[in-house]
Amino acid sequence: MNLEKQLDEFYSMLDYRPVSSNAISIYFVILTIAKKSGWKSDVKIANSILTSKCKLSISALQRARNELITNNYITYKKRI
Repeated sequence: MNLEKQLDEFYSMLDYRPVSSNAISIYFVILTIAKKSGWKSDVKIANSILTSKCKLSISALQRARNELITNNYITYKKRI
């Protein structure tokens, strides 16, 4: 995976599938962590990390994450 290519694709799709600035912030954090993990297909990120890095409440995080899921930018599996 290539970070630059991923970002270019994301920005291109925002014209067709717009999301909030909170969702964009979360997406960038997810990409950064995915890059550091060696682009593993499944990256596990605790809500506390996302809320801390994006300065969001848990409810704002959930809304923004749902935007990304609904617009097919990410997939999400709830931890049990």
